[in-house]
Amino acid sequence: MQFHYINKLIQLPEINVKNILFDDKTGVVYLSVEPIQYVQPCPYCSSHDVHRDGVLYHRHVRHLPLANWRTLLCIPAVNMECQECKAHFVWQYAFVPPKKRYTKAFEHQLMKQGQGVTVQSMSASQSVPYSTAERYFKNGLQAERKYTQMTCIQDAVQRHQLVLGIDDFAVRKGHSYNTGIHDLKGGNMLDIISGRKQEDLQAFQQTSSYMHLLNPVAVVMDLSYTYHKFVKETFPQAIRIADRFHVNRYVTDAMHAVRKEVQQKLSTQARKQLKRHHQLLETRYDALSKEDQTTVQTLLNYDNQLKAIYEWKEAFIDWYDLSLNAQQAKQMLEQWYRQGHRIQHKAVESCLQTIKNWETEVINYHRMRFTNAVVEGRHNKIKAIQRRHFFTRNRDVYENRILVECNWAYVQDII
Repeated sequence: MQFHYINKLIQLPEINVKNILFDDKTGVVYLSVEPIQYVQPCPYCSSHDVHRDGVLYHRHVRHLPLANWRTLLCIPAVNMECQECKAHFVWQYAFVPPKKRYTKAFEHQLMKQGQGVTVQSMSASQSVPYSTAERYFKNGLQAERKYTQMTCIQDAVQRHQLVLGIDDFAVRKGHSYNTGIHDLKGGNMLDIISGRKQEDLQAFQQTSSYMHLLNPVAVVMDLSYTYHKFVKETFPQAIRIADRFHVNRYVTDAMHAVRKEVQQKLSTQARKQLKRHHQLLETRYDALSKEDQTTVQTLLNYDNQLKAIYEWKEAFIDWYDLSLNAQQAKQMLEQWYRQGHRIQHKAVESCLQTIKNWETEVINYHRMRFTNAVVEGRHNKIKAIQRRHFFTRNRDVYENRILVECNWAYVQDII
């Protein structure tokens, strides 16, 4: 009777605690338990005519901690004999599988605590062997990935006006890349494609059974010809939107090309100032503080060409911010082209030619105002995962980690 509250704390209704022993040196509490029922039905013939032959031995099974004490359950291995089929068997507990040293609740805790930390730190915090923590975490990770990915895909299939985002992220910059497929409205990651080449995308399309179920109205991506060809073949009905921030990168690169040339012509003091504060030129003017705006104005007064290209860059940002239809967007873009031609610089001309080549996709932003900004944020999280886990070599575990941690809102209790 005195162990009534301990029974409630451990939340294992099929057993009762009959004794408690604290080991202060190791920080372990030993709970001696016994089954509530006296006998158990035969697992072979389901007969209740069973004879109890006594306890063969006691198992020490790790359970959830109690007030920072590591908990070990001393579970009796009760020998049973069926009077009908004459079978001998040992009492089977629902909360722990046979021959296991950890309860199902403790295994589940290991699986959940592995999110966002390394297996080594999880192993140390729970005082379990590294191999044990890794095995349970990987098993739980696989189950979580299967559930979360299936849920995300089902939501995307059923979503009205589905908008997808496609972008690559580096495994090893300059050498190997992956491609992520994202549901921009749902805010989740649907899948990872190994590689970013045309053959990689085609292989993925042939092996993914759900791709033909998706019906996006728009797909946002950068100016990669490979991605646009893949989307055009896979989702011919969807409009293709050039991601705003990737397009704007061409404009800022052209601005810096002009800035570097201007910088060489300035006096030593002015050159140092321009080089020190060149990043301020990238930020939109109305997002700068008053102090930074004064600094930018000082930099622009150094050279008329620098001032002209900065105004050209700001005009492009304003073009994106305006609420325009496709026709109005095209007319204003033509004005912006003329403004750029007046600067008379090869870097600007190259940028203008690139945007003209992708003009339809760039203007499509004003039809559906979606960007891959959330995707870029997710890439930062993926990079952190890769660094934290030292670029996991097992491809399945690598994908499981990313898809679970990037879809954390969909993670449920699998066990």
